[in-house]
Amino acid sequence: MRYQVPQFIETETKLVGPFTLRQFLWVAGGISMVTLEFIILSGYFLIGAALLTLAFFGSLAFVRVDGQPFVNFLAYMLAYGLGAKKYLFKASKEESAIKFPGQQ
Repeated sequence: MRYQVPQFIETETKLVGPFTLRQFLWVAGGISMVTLEFIILSGYFLIGAALLTLAFFGSLAFVRVDGQPFVNFLAYMLAYGLGAKKYLFKASKEESAIKFPGQQ
């Protein structure tokens, strides 16, 4: 009764050429955004917006921060930045000298 244990379960399968499905969808989204920018903008605005869009979607598709996808990193960063912070330390106004019983 030996069972075969799956190996390499952390790696995603390459579905579309050299890209995983997630990478392909991010790249396709970036290309579609650049196409919309091409229709709407012209000149230097088009070049600037296209470069920023391609850099953003390229980083979403390919960049990993500490082994996590960049999408998760952005989500954690936004959750921390927009979330409530709870500070528990409260300084007491008592004297810091130690008083022993029987002392004044």
